[in-house]
Amino acid sequence: MSTIATTATEAVARRLRILAGIVEDRAHHSDRWYIGRLAASIRFAALTAPAYPIEDGRRLPAETLDSLQEARDLMTAHDFHLSPAVLDYAVAPALGEVGPMRALGAVSEKLARDDFELQKRRNTVLHGRQLESDDDETVAWALRSLAAIHYKRDQLAKVVADDNARPYNQGKPPFHLAAQRGYAKKAAAAAGPHDGDKLVAALAEFGVPAFLYLDDGGISYVLVAVDRSADEDEAHTGSKVYLYSGESAYLDPADHEEPWVAALYSANGEHVDVLFEAPSGLDLAGECAEAALRLTVWLDANAHRHPRA
Repeated sequence: MSTIATTATEAVARRLRILAGIVEDRAHHSDRWYIGRLAASIRFAALTAPAYPIEDGRRLPAETLDSLQEARDLMTAHDFHLSPAVLDYAVAPALGEVGPMRALGAVSEKLARDDFELQKRRNTVLHGRQLESDDDETVAWALRSLAAIHYKRDQLAKVVADDNARPYNQGKPPFHLAAQRGYAKKAAAAAGPHDGDKLVAALAEFGVPAFLYLDDGGISYVLVAVDRSADEDEAHTGSKVYLYSGESAYLDPADHEEPWVAALYSANGEHVDVLFEAPSGLDLAGECAEAALRLTVWLDANAHRHPRA
């Protein structure tokens, strides 16, 4: 076993031992047996992480991964007032850092702000680097905080789902994206020289990479990879969305008359579906912002259905 692997597995073992203590002290359940079982699963994972061999290209021993899966299954099946997401932070030294929290997509402003506050609290914990401290109590504080933050967010996600499903919220974009629409409109208004450049600028405000493409035959469109690849060549090789106005995206803004249309194409270039047509009656900057918003909402909801081969 390499020095790097040993260091990583020892770090995982330490975090898991601390987490097991948190479970014993802080977990809630009407039957204490389940708390003991959860703590035992985590402790066994801590015991095996640095002691058992790592095989078949894994980054943790198979026994450790099995125990962690048992712990995750228990935390998913029972409400311990601790989120199973905390396990990801415990194993991060070996399996990689936990990615950012994605917005829950709340339509209502209050719920969207609650979501943002939890994201901010999580980022504060991570940026403070307490998980990397040599002091066990400091690491314990970080793990307790992250477990509580994720648990509150799990509960918030249920509230958001119910609220978004209310009849008067149907068809509304997530608040955090709708709030970005004004910035997208300003970016589109300032961009140029072609109408497609304005759409590319609007999409950038939503964090969606886009490319204005013009081939030798004069065919033009704005290209967006469904997986949001920022590499133009790569964007052409997977599932993608073409956006065009009257079969063009290379017009002088003054000549832009037809609304943007977004069409989904497969990796091999076959047309799959028309996703939407931007509403008419808007100025070009507003239309670009609306098209960018609608595509971002679609990508957030559907990109996982079109994985890159």
